[in-house]
Amino acid sequence: MTDLVLRSAELAELAGTTPRALRHYHKIGLLPEVPRDTNGYRRYGARDLVTVLRIRQLSASGVPLRDIGNLLGGGEVGQDQLLTELDKQLEDQAERIRIQRKMLADLRRTSPRTGMRQPNGGPPASSQSFDHDVWTLATAAGAIDADTATAMLDAVHDGPLATDAAAWFGQFEDLKDQTHVDEATAEHLVGQMVSFGLAAMDATGPIPAAGEQSTMAAAMEQLEIEGLSPAQQVVWARFRSTLQNRVGDGAAVRE
Repeated sequence: MTDLVLRSAELAELAGTTPRALRHYHKIGLLPEVPRDTNGYRRYGARDLVTVLRIRQLSASGVPLRDIGNLLGGGEVGQDQLLTELDKQLEDQAERIRIQRKMLADLRRTSPRTGMRQPNGGPPASSQSFDHDVWTLATAAGAIDADTATAMLDAVHDGPLATDAAAWFGQFEDLKDQTHVDEATAEHLVGQMVSFGLAAMDATGPIPAAGEQSTMAAAMEQLEIEGLSPAQQVVWARFRSTLQNRVGDGAAVRE
């Protein structure tokens, strides 16, 4: 019975890899050098096939190539210890992935949705940018939790609240280049916005106030200065103040 002799291509095919991978295993010391025939081709045997198969198994299990050499030559005790360490690393990695996926799911749930506040085929660019910045500040900083944020988006996106939002949002956008807003316009617009805010809270429950936190309040103020025109700032500040007073008085009901 003759000894098994395999060329690189034959060994690679049997092991489910490539000749290039075999050359890399030789280069980094995972696969010992083997005899060559008179034409310079490597001659592999059954033991080499087993070694390559083990390399493939360990690599597929997540063992870095740099550690596979220790597993191949470390005996059962060394191999068991390294595999235990690898299992712990994979467990930690799985937990990190689980947390990241939850964060991604919460982000998808709490991100403003396509179609929200689009009465004329597209949301106003400047006001929506401010709107999204404020929303990100409130949700990412924890002022509004994911469940509340999702409920708010569900309520605002569909039904009467979507119509209410469209009614005042366009008027608010019309002030984007204005330095002044007359009292009647401001009063009417603030009334619409407050009515909308109260209705939203009726649908979703009260929203935790961020005004108590100095850092959050300062960040919100900066967003208002940078994102709104002077006329819009007047309306927005009056809206926030009026809404907070109404909620504080227990009047969180729609007029």
